[in-house]
Amino acid sequence: MCGILAIVNLKNDLKGNHLAAASRVIRHRGPDDEGFLTWVPDEQPAIWAGANIAASTQQHWGYQSISPDQSFKVGFGHRRLSILDLSPLGHQPMVYASAGLSITFNGEVYNYLEIKEELLKLGHKFSGTSDTEVILHAWEVWGVKCLDKFNGMFSFVILDHKKQELYAVRDRFGVKPLYYYKSDSAIYLSSEIKQIRTAPGFRFELNESVAAQFLAYGTCEHGDNTFYKGIRQIQGGHYLRIDLSKAGSEPEIKKWYTLTPKRWNGNYNEAVTEFKTLLTDAVSLRLRSDVKVGSCLSGGLDSSSIVCIAADLLKAKGDFAGQETITACYDDAKYDEWNFAQEVIKKTNARPHRVFPSFGQLQQELDAFLWHQDEPVASTSVFSQWAVFKGTNEAGLKVMIDGQGADEQLAGYGGNDIPLYAGLLKKARLSALLDESKHYKKEKGAWPKGFLLSALQLNNNIFSKVLPAHLRLSQTQQKIEWMQNADVKTMYDKPAASLQESLLRQLYGAPLPALLRYEDHNSMAWSVESRTPFMDYRLLEFNLGLPEEYIYKRGVRKTILRDAMHGVIPAAIENRKDKMGFVTPEELWIKGEGREWFISEVDKACQQFGGTLLHAANVKQHVVEMINGKRPFDFMPWRIICFNKWYNSL
Repeated sequence: MCGILAIVNLKNDLKGNHLAAASRVIRHRGPDDEGFLTWVPDEQPAIWAGANIAASTQQHWGYQSISPDQSFKVGFGHRRLSILDLSPLGHQPMVYASAGLSITFNGEVYNYLEIKEELLKLGHKFSGTSDTEVILHAWEVWGVKCLDKFNGMFSFVILDHKKQELYAVRDRFGVKPLYYYKSDSAIYLSSEIKQIRTAPGFRFELNESVAAQFLAYGTCEHGDNTFYKGIRQIQGGHYLRIDLSKAGSEPEIKKWYTLTPKRWNGNYNEAVTEFKTLLTDAVSLRLRSDVKVGSCLSGGLDSSSIVCIAADLLKAKGDFAGQETITACYDDAKYDEWNFAQEVIKKTNARPHRVFPSFGQLQQELDAFLWHQDEPVASTSVFSQWAVFKGTNEAGLKVMIDGQGADEQLAGYGGNDIPLYAGLLKKARLSALLDESKHYKKEKGAWPKGFLLSALQLNNNIFSKVLPAHLRLSQTQQKIEWMQNADVKTMYDKPAASLQESLLRQLYGAPLPALLRYEDHNSMAWSVESRTPFMDYRLLEFNLGLPEEYIYKRGVRKTILRDAMHGVIPAAIENRKDKMGFVTPEELWIKGEGREWFISEVDKACQQFGGTLLHAANVKQHVVEMINGKRPFDFMPWRIICFNKWYNSL
């Protein structure tokens, strides 16, 4: 896990000192090591040493001291968090001279040992034990097609000196970040936006449509767009290619992976067995490390499953010491899951660490938190995650595994009911629809009239058109009275018409892309690698191909996960139906100890953006009414505060 930078120098006016400075701004992503590479056409790449590089590393790679005056056509910068092959042989940027390839790589290819074995049979020889070296050899043999073999989270830039081509690649679902910026003088590819902000002449310009959707709905990810005009993301499952042999050649972006659900033809019990096998193997691969691996543990179904599976795998290998876990805790029982986490700790013999995110800590660390995030975040729950990774660093752990990504493929969130009912209606599965409605009534005490009405509208446009306007199902007619443009549209024109469509939207639209960005930036801020077994592409392809009732049945979400984990996790967690995740008592803060701070910070934001993005009077009225209990709690005050703080920090 690392931080990477690649610069294509279009006018030869950037020098080595800028390459070094733009890399060192993300030292937190890789405090263990740094390295630089510069290349000009028809020459071998030069490898430059930065400060504090071990003598053994410099000697092995033949490093020189970095030259402030060194010009280049392509420059690589690398910050290393050493996880696999801690020796100088794992140092980056890495050059495979005989193949004419160089790479700067962030992430992990978890199945690198299996790919390495395949390459050994083809006659390849390896110097070290890193997955980086495996990528270079795989690229030599299969080119861009090698990506189909990789099971992992990764972003990397690879330079072919012979063909004069450069590729920038992002993993299937965008677990690891990769940003792209093109000016008149250079092309930047980077792990974080703050590296791009070091570009000579760079001027921040707000992407107002992205900002408006964030303020109105908390939407943080918008395809390849960011909050910065001109700075884009290479999306998950895509790569960028540049032909360096042709002057003025424009970068081209292509899609290399499309999620194709694998239709399941077996019965439910067979599916449960297959699910358990896939998840167990995903965890096993993510336990590969040359340093200790810990676990984030909330006490919920997802993280508890990961911790318990990992414990069984470690015991099978003779490791009975127990994992180290990190849990966010609160004094208010409404937000605290420690009792559930303790059940897992007892079962697995884990060694727990607890952190207690507080309003005082939020105030003290907010500026640093937002600097690391680079873009605004939708709620203070992201700060809770920040506190967990801070605790991870303080516990001396460099690698963590957690349950991110389970909710989006297993219907863990509320709001999936309408798509589920709509899909059943579309397929004329009326008995299943009646069964779901009965269980809804059993749980809620009333029939799901609103859900059924909405589902019917999704399947009958004529019926929808004759309804009174206030009953019509439309997400484009919402009024946000405290926004200057009260008609800010949501990401989609109407709700998903099936559960599978809803899950795909959660995976590719919201919330997963934002959650992955939060987790990457929060973990790397504290020099921690975070691994997510539920994001294993084999598991996603399997789950999205299952019949909907295997995922969500009789009002119970994550049905197959619960049954697969029967006997693996404590019964109290297997039967949990409340959904928390990373939370903070934000409602208590805004109505209690943080009341004056929230009001003051909202007022500052209204002074800044009243008349442009915000309708100041309506914002203040909304906040006061919410604090006084005259309207339900929502995250609007935080979004406005966070956006203003971020904007004024640039």
